[in-house]
Amino acid sequence: MVYAIFFPILLMWCHNWLISHIEQVNQQLATARETKAQIAVSLGLFIGTVLLMLFLAPSLSHLWRGYGLLAIGFTLISSFLIMRFFLIRLLKEMRCQRFFFKLFINQYFLLTLFFMIATELLVLYWLKEITIYVQEQFLNFVIGYTLLMITGSIFLNFPKQKGPFLKEQWHLTVITIIDPIIVISFSVILLSVLLNLFYQFLL
Repeated sequence: MVYAIFFPILLMWCHNWLISHIEQVNQQLATARETKAQIAVSLGLFIGTVLLMLFLAPSLSHLWRGYGLLAIGFTLISSFLIMRFFLIRLLKEMRCQRFFFKLFINQYFLLTLFFMIATELLVLYWLKEITIYVQEQFLNFVIGYTLLMITGSIFLNFPKQKGPFLKEQWHLTVITIIDPIIVISFSVILLSVLLNLFYQFLL
């Protein structure tokens, strides 16, 4: 996991390199998705997360036990806040500027990580109540949740064309794809660090 930190850092270097080689593009040519699309993706993330929990649960009744109901309720809130406000605004800021240390103190970055990790930890506590295969099941959930987050955020971050779009600006397309991966990779790494700290503390 120590070497995993180099993956998002490498992507950040790629982002900065692409920004330095991109021409000035009118912001009206690359706007964020409409509110309806953001709400739709938020709802899709919520439904997808609940389906993941249902897939991991031994039965439907286990979905409502203990932390299950709390995790579902929190997921509804976090999905809306992340996709509608925090992550979409963070990606908009990242799209046309270089960054490194500034990213780690960005309020939208910190809020996105908080709500993602809080959702995953609630699911972890729920899994501890319903199964003995906690580690394997939680790993499956994190992988599925990460893929949902990446897919939804790339869709929302992809430029919506207005008027003649500069096709030669492929740099912008690559940035659109790698920026969500950067943010979500840091979330996974931070989650792993926190779990290791909890494990050491409990020992």
